Amino acid sequence: MDRPEYFQTALSNFATDMACGGAIRHLVNSGCTLDQIVARLNYPTSREKAQRIMMEHLYQNRVLLREEPSDALFEEQTQFVQEQDAYGRRTLRKVAIDHNSQDKATDMTGLTELSQREKGAKLKDFPWRESVYDPRRDGKLTEMLYRKCEENGTAYSYVSCEYALFHSDLSGQKEGQPLSLLNNRQREYLAGIRWEKPALYHRLDQRMREILGKLYEAGAYSGVCFFAVRREKIIIPAASCG
Repeated sequence: MDRPEYFQTALSNFATDMACGGAIRHLVNSGCTLDQIVARLNYPTSREKAQRIMMEHLYQNRVLLREEPSDALFEEQTQFVQEQDAYGRRTLRKVAIDHNSQDKATDMTGLTELSQREKGAKLKDFPWRESVYDPRRDGKLTEMLYRKCEENGTAYSYVSCEYALFHSDLSGQKEGQPLSLLNNRQREYLAGIRWEKPALYHRLDQRMREILGKLYEAGAYSGVCFFAVRREKIIIPAASCG
């Protein structure tokens, strides 16, 4: 890309972010899919530009990770928020990002902000404890995942999403293909994410637990779940549908 085209693209992206970046991030936090976000915007925005802002927000807020979950999850993140006083004067204030505030399921019962950091520091001394999911021992997958997310907090619980399964033309899914097992909104959500090779790691929120449960029961999913507070790595083998 030559310099004039680069600056033109940067200027266009800046204009889009100023015009509707806040609205896009709010709609992402509200659980909207990319198509729903584009449809609700008053400012004319291409799907590609809306997706760029959505992806940046998902990475910044650790809904998506490019690498396996690690102790970096316990490092405090900060951002600047703009405030305006009674006289119209605007100032910027530095605040800590609370990932748990977006979803009640991420609350970590009995752990204050200070004790969460202390817990995270102690975890650095311990390796992951690996196990293999066994439905006869652990119960139904979605129920097991719910229990683990309650114990660890959704903000510290992730599932691996392999590129080969999650990156596809979801609009062309035929009967019998893995992602055709999902409902329209679930497929629409996955189609809005720009999946990267070889895998991304998605926070185990309620939507992803439901998607994972459907795929697993059909024998279409195998991967790894990470629960960082209790340092558990649970391998999910493909279910036998015979």
